[in-house]
Amino acid sequence: MHELPNRDQLQLVDSPNPVRWELPDRRSAKVLTVAAVWFLLATLCISPVSAASPVAQEKSAEASSRTEPDDQAAMPEPQPDLSDQVVRDVLANLQRGIESHNLDLVMAVFDPQNMKDYAQFHDQIVAFFRLHDSVKFRYQLLQVAADKDVGFAIADIDMDADPSDILPTQQRRTTQMRFQMKYGPKGWKVTGLRPADFFGQ
Repeated sequence: MHELPNRDQLQLVDSPNPVRWELPDRRSAKVLTVAAVWFLLATLCISPVSAASPVAQEKSAEASSRTEPDDQAAMPEPQPDLSDQVVRDVLANLQRGIESHNLDLVMAVFDPQNMKDYAQFHDQIVAFFRLHDSVKFRYQLLQVAADKDVGFAIADIDMDADPSDILPTQQRRTTQMRFQMKYGPKGWKVTGLRPADFFGQ
């Protein structure tokens, strides 16, 4: 049988034990420290990527939102047909402009870029307003036709104009007028009319 060690022997046996147990503790502490450092580095490396991803998503969302309106703006608006109502709206503006002596309203009916004698017609209307005080302008639409962005309308025109002199005598003018029309950025505009000298008679 083994004899139990005495007290001095216990101290000798026990005293190395802490040394034996300290070595694994130091190693495990180093391992834990290294692992913690790696974990910290990994966290720092991953977090900018994850933080940048929402920013990238926001930028891509902004880019898509910017491109969508551009795509929509690039798409041309559908061209309305030259219907009877469209022509009536144009002639109604012409009627209001002539009866109210509003040069801007009259000339807004016409297309300055595509009307051959636009400047001459402008001067004709200015002279007409100067020579007449009150005007009654009536129209009756007879025919409307169009092919893509060009068309025409025919209307009976009656106009009573009072000359601006001391003893005014009313003048009546009647004609069948043909309006040439074209569709542009501002809608349907008149590019010509016959007879062209109707307001200059």
